[in-house]
Amino acid sequence: MAGSRRAGVRVRLTALAVLVVGLGLVAGGWVALTLVRDRLTSNAEDEAHRQADAVVPMIVNGLPPALPSLVQIVERDGTVAAAGSELAHTRLLALWPDDGPVTGTSRLPDGEHHAVAGVVGAVNGRPVAVYAAASLEHADEGVEAAASALVIIVPLLLVAVGGTAWLVVGRALRPVEAIRERVTEITGSQLDRRVPEPASDDEIGRLARTMNEMLTRLEQTHERQRRFAADAAHELRSPLASLRTRLEVGLAHPAGTDWVRLAGEVHREAVRLGGLTDELIVLALTDGVSEPVEWVDLDEVVLTEIDAVRARGVVDVELSPFSAARLRGRTGELGRVVRNLLDNAERHARHRITVGLRAEERFAELVVADDGPGIPAPDRELVFERFFRSQRARERDSGGAGLGLAIVREVTERHGGLVWLAESAEGACFHVRLPLTADGGSQLSV
Repeated sequence: MAGSRRAGVRVRLTALAVLVVGLGLVAGGWVALTLVRDRLTSNAEDEAHRQADAVVPMIVNGLPPALPSLVQIVERDGTVAAAGSELAHTRLLALWPDDGPVTGTSRLPDGEHHAVAGVVGAVNGRPVAVYAAASLEHADEGVEAAASALVIIVPLLLVAVGGTAWLVVGRALRPVEAIRERVTEITGSQLDRRVPEPASDDEIGRLARTMNEMLTRLEQTHERQRRFAADAAHELRSPLASLRTRLEVGLAHPAGTDWVRLAGEVHREAVRLGGLTDELIVLALTDGVSEPVEWVDLDEVVLTEIDAVRARGVVDVELSPFSAARLRGRTGELGRVVRNLLDNAERHARHRITVGLRAEERFAELVVADDGPGIPAPDRELVFERFFRSQRARERDSGGAGLGLAIVREVTERHGGLVWLAESAEGACFHVRLPLTADGGSQLSV
């Protein structure tokens, strides 16, 4: 099917080239034949003029005993006063040359076409018309020869054009066929393969590069999904196994089991599983990019999330410094970024969280800092990995699933921004920087 489509394109382009060139050659040939005929006819008319002009002085004092074979002298009333041997019984032209020399064509009794020229003369003071004819046989022969040449040359040129077009189109489509063959070889387990890129920077070269960029994105997406599935399975398996073990032990020794304590432990694990499930859903939706892009007042999003933290009353929240910032993005995703940073700060802060937001010429920068124990230097890059939990967090059993900061980084990068953990005298200090366009909109990637 693909080969037939390719052949069809090749055939159609070749046929189009032959058709266009053929129409051009036919039109050009017709124009050339017309010009040749007009030129040869003009030469014959000039010859007839010369013959007529040469006869005028010869008849001033009377008609000569003999005239050239293609000359005719006509009276005002249309009577043929004298004529050459070939024009004795034929009137050349009906036009009288009152207003100057006249020209035309006439067919003689022998069937041959002639160019005719007429001028005014006088015989013994009596006005007459002097007509002379010149054969158009050479003009007809010239036109026929040119037409015969065109009949031979035009098909040969069309064959040459068709063959050249066939080869050129085939050469142009060869990289496309190579791309098609490579794509058919790529399977879900071979996303690291790429299509061949031509050296040229034409449309096909750009198509190949675009195809490879698409394959790169597919490979990255596939790798994220694979890693996500593996990590999610691991993180879900551990708490479920723990729950199952505790329950099986309790059922095996019901009399010696503290059911109230066991219920509390099961409840805590269930809460952690619920939080993990929620964050997995958020992460999956983030990868899907289903939320529409719109204008977002980032300062209002931050203040809304801060109000939620203050309502819980676990820690104090301070603003310093804080200004308005408006950009284009996905409101839900940006709200999740702020919420995850505040949840992380609230989980580790001793007494206080500090939130800052400032808008510069090209960027909006959000800062969330806490007065907690901070994050060890070796873990500062790892905290943004999926399912990463520091040893300190595991010891505290603070309830985090290790996905919050991973979501922060993925959403921030999707909005064209950066997130990093800065040096801080105490606690952790997270910075999120989002780019702004000249009109205040962020440069969003999808």
